[in-house]
Amino acid sequence: MFNQGWQIGLHINTVHVSIVAITYQTNKWSLQGFWVFPLTEPVFTSTGSLMNTEELHTILLKIRTHFPYRYSLRVSYPAQCVLHRTLSLPTAMLNGLLLERFVRLSIERLFTHLHELTWDYRAGSDKSNEIIVTVTRHKILNEYCALFKRVGLVLDVVELASTSLYPLVHPLRNCGLIVEETESWLWAVYHNHHYYHGQLLKDELYEPAAVIKKIKHECDQFYCVTQNSNVDWGDSKPFSISLPSMSDSLCALSSRSESVVALGLALRQDDQL
Repeated sequence: MFNQGWQIGLHINTVHVSIVAITYQTNKWSLQGFWVFPLTEPVFTSTGSLMNTEELHTILLKIRTHFPYRYSLRVSYPAQCVLHRTLSLPTAMLNGLLLERFVRLSIERLFTHLHELTWDYRAGSDKSNEIIVTVTRHKILNEYCALFKRVGLVLDVVELASTSLYPLVHPLRNCGLIVEETESWLWAVYHNHHYYHGQLLKDELYEPAAVIKKIKHECDQFYCVTQNSNVDWGDSKPFSISLPSMSDSLCALSSRSESVVALGLALRQDDQL
């Protein structure tokens, strides 16, 4: 596993850039580095596009000096920049080039200006009968990736912040995780072998109890990571994961609002369809 280098999760939100770097050694994920860089100026436009500010450029240059030669970099992508569609498969045996052709034909029926779009797909909640297609514009995605390319960083995965929580909820079974950010709540649920996720603007949702009411998926237990411990937890509990496959230092990061999304990105497995 050493030759595969670091798996690195990088999450950008409105107030900071957080990075978690891990490696798999001796049957356990171990922490190689954890960084949080505060942001003093806006880096997102109103539509979710990432701006190449001098501050962000400096941060990306700085973190590049910490990375080894071999790494897999996974970064979060603004939810405002994507659309999701769930497609029912005509047969569970569809895979490979046939699956890719089915996705393309479906997207051609759903969207105009196909030449302006980039899409990806993964298994849906019912893995045998559906897939979820994520669509974004070429221009926005290329501009996003170009910010990293300018400082010599190669992206391996671009993932929504809410779906990056999947590796953390999977071991819990029939449970949900809510993460507080400055302007929104991220949530993910793993229930009856199905994944669900979303993002809710804070507006009047100031407490985990209010967020749970908005999530339309029942769970045996909701867990929450907040920026403020003096909140109405409702039926939720503070989140902290403890697994034999994770070092104590990684488990500690799971309970911190500034690191939990980056940790989920770092732990993300390769797609298999």
